[in-house]
Amino acid sequence: MNQIPDQYIVGDNALSLDILNTQVANPFAGLLSGSVMNNATVAEGQLLRPYPQYPLGVMEQVPRIGNSTYHALQATYIRHFGHAGILQGAYTWSKLLSDTDNTSAFLDNEGNTGLPQDNYNMKAEKSLSMQDLANNLVINYGINLPFGRGEVFFSKINSVANAVVGGWRVNGITTLHSGLPIALTAPSNGYSVFGTGTSSWGTNYGSGTIRPEYTVGCSRKASGSPHSQARVEQWFNTSCFSTPTGPFGNEPRVDPSIKTEGADNFDLSVNKSFDVMERTKLKFSGEIFNLFNHAQFAGPGTSNSQVTGGSFGVISSTVNIPRTIQLALRLSF
Repeated sequence: MNQIPDQYIVGDNALSLDILNTQVANPFAGLLSGSVMNNATVAEGQLLRPYPQYPLGVMEQVPRIGNSTYHALQATYIRHFGHAGILQGAYTWSKLLSDTDNTSAFLDNEGNTGLPQDNYNMKAEKSLSMQDLANNLVINYGINLPFGRGEVFFSKINSVANAVVGGWRVNGITTLHSGLPIALTAPSNGYSVFGTGTSSWGTNYGSGTIRPEYTVGCSRKASGSPHSQARVEQWFNTSCFSTPTGPFGNEPRVDPSIKTEGADNFDLSVNKSFDVMERTKLKFSGEIFNLFNHAQFAGPGTSNSQVTGGSFGVISSTVNIPRTIQLALRLSF
């Protein structure tokens, strides 16, 4: 594979597309009969491709190439107590690093986000993964309520009253986790060497991902609380980013300082069983999902090619459901 010289990649002497189209001596001249690569000269950019002898490009379908490193601290807690009570907790503190987040946009459903912009320099692609869930806490619990005949409260009530207040159980699941880091992209400027290109050079060279140019020293943080209108319309400071004028942007593959909203979700259920006859039971269940009706925002627009459309940095949807209540009766016989 050809190694692209430094001046083509980063620096003040980065070549423009016009220079890449300049005709130069063809090292394959006379070797590839019947091909444009057999000519005495060839576009200089063609010689910078991974397989320059193939003018129509070479496609590796769904390349399984990438590296990742995962470290975590995992802790669990389980406690049983009276009234068939149980309390369980699981906490994970972790860090996931990788040099790509997907290899196939149509299979991984990630689009072109999280991909390398320079496959000649994979070391520069190492960053947090888009799947880096740094903190995750899940708590579940359940207990039979101490009301009704033989219990702590109302232990001597009659059978009719006991049928109403006795035999209830409460269960719940609480999920708290941090947000996921975001990968930003910029419009292709023809320098990406991740794509395969076509026989026509120009803007078809490298159809892969290009990242934005970050203004060094600019604060990525936007003002306003997470659920304010200002943050919904600008989740991060979009003025810190621009389309790169050189080959590649200096923005990390995944930005560790910009994350989606985390989750704080509470689900609750109550149920009670009734003895209808000796072998017949009726069970009532009530379940509430997203008990406090907390909206969890989806990620913002991440491509700064959308600046003119106004969607770069803008949140337009949620990833959870609103408060939902469902009731059920089950007759067993």
